[in-house]
Amino acid sequence: MKNQAVLSPMQNQSVPSGGVPSGASVEIKNVPTITVYKFGKAISVKSSDITCLEGVGNYTFVYTRHEKHLVSKCLKEVQDELSSDFLRIHKSYSINARHIASRWPDYIHLSCGKVIPIARRRIRETHEILGRMALSA
Repeated sequence: MKNQAVLSPMQNQSVPSGGVPSGASVEIKNVPTITVYKFGKAISVKSSDITCLEGVGNYTFVYTRHEKHLVSKCLKEVQDELSSDFLRIHKSYSINARHIASRWPDYIHLSCGKVIPIARRRIRETHEILGRMALSA
């Protein structure tokens, strides 16, 4: 009789298809991802892992710290799929503000070692936005 209390199954809790009892609370963070293909296999890359995006016509190169992937979508489409941490600083480049190593008047160094130019018409706006982001962090 004593062992029955220890070995009895959960009662009064339904288990949905996700495998978590409905009585339990689980916090799931919805991290935006983009699907890239590497050697014919689909891989999901989290937006937090992406350092920058480079648009070349209707294609976009997705850079992480150690890899470079090609996506057959234009830069605007890829940026819209990802989080608001991405900042368009040039016609061909969008950067993840969380991966900035250093900032200069006309270019930005990223944590992956890449140097991204800032378009002349976007210099003031870029530095204002990054300044506000630094203050709020």
